Parts: sequence; C-alpha cells; structure tokens
Amino acid sequence: MTFPLPEIPLQTRIPRQSNIITPLYNWDVRAGRYTSRATGRFVSFAEVRGALENVIFATGNNMVVISSQLQNGYITLATWERQMMAEIKALHIASAAASKGGWAQMTTADWGYVGSKIRAQYDYLRNFASQIYSGKQKLDGRFIVRTKLYGQAGRGTFESMRRREAITKGYDLEIRILGIADHCPGCLQQSALKWQPIGTLDAIGEEECATNCHCYFMFKNSATNEIIEFY
Repeated sequence: MTFPLPEIPLQTRIPRQSNIITPLYNWDVRAGRYTSRATGRFVSFAEVRGALENVIFATGNNMVVISSQLQNGYITLATWERQMMAEIKALHIASAAASKGGWAQMTTADWGYVGSKIRAQYDYLRNFASQIYSGKQKLDGRFIVRTKLYGQAGRGTFESMRRREAITKGYDLEIRILGIADHCPGCLQQSALKWQPIGTLDAIGEEECATNCHCYFMFKNSATNEIIEFY
C-alpha cells in the first residue's frame, strides 16, 4: 500500500508585510509623493523601488520553494497552482498600491485594473500548469527559471499604474529610462525614441527581457513642461 507524501511546511518562505509602504511612509496628496514618517522629508524613488524589490525578491523565493516542493513530490500540481496564484495576487496588489501611494489612494477603477493584471497572470499560470500536466514542461531547471519570472512581474504593474496616474493628471508625454541592468535590444530601441505621446511606448515587460526589465518611465506635460521623474 502506498501513501501520499505529506506537504512540507514552507519554513523557508520569506515573511512579507501585507503593506510594504505605509508602515514606513506617509503620502503627501498635494505633492503626490511619499514622505518619511521618521523625518517628514520626501522619499526618493530609489527607496520606494527598493521596497518593491524586497517584495519581488520575497515573492520569487516563495515561488521557488513552492516549485521545489512540486519537484520533490511533496505537493500536487493543483496545490502548486493554488499557492502560486496566492503569491501572484499578493505581489500585484502590493505593486499597485505602492505605485498609488498606499491602500488609501486606490480607487475602485484601480482595483479593477489590477484585477485584470492578476487575471492575465492567472491565465499564463494555467497554461504553465497544463504544460506540466501534459509533460511538455519537465520539472527541471527550466521549470524553476519560468517560475521565477512570475515573481518579477510586479515591476510591470508598478509602472503601468504610474502611467495611468500620470494620464489622469494631464501628462501627455512619456520617455523610457533604462534601469540598472543588462539591457535587451528592445529596451534600447524604446529608450532611443525619447519623448513620445503617453501610452504609445511599449509597457515595461513587453520587450525581450520580459519581466526581468528594470526600466521605468518619466512623464511630461507638454503645455507646462512639468516633468514627473518618479511620482
């Protein structure tokens, strides 16, 4: 007689705060920027993105742990998919809220938009699971590499929310800024286009580097020449 292997508690998962921004920062509605609760000073974009990168790192680690359990036969494919969906949802909600200035700034439309981003990721994951079930995707090193990509996707949601917010504030131009990374040809080409009508440049994550992309946008109001570098 055989017995199913028990699911191992994910002790190596990285604990993650449910809200990555508001415990440390306040949101200045007039300026549209974060301020430090400790000093009252404006918080740099690098610091906010750093907080987001911590969440991305934690999510990626958790996804690798979940996938390793599937590889080793400790969980079923259905359990793997369910746990991956939970990580995806938490990541994209946190990314969207971080971009907007915290949970309090999220509108009904914002929640609807981030919901569409999450559903798209669920569709990708469902296809991934189908390939595992059929045997097309082996539980090998490539499986882990693909798993990690889901954990990187938060940057795209963060930047797409920034773009939406810029449009509502009257900014009509955008430029792609290369982040600190090895840049793919697509990112280099997009950056070389300089200022373009907002919404016409490819979204972050659409080039060859996919969710590994570290680029971000700056936005400009052509009537006033005011520029949003970060927020």
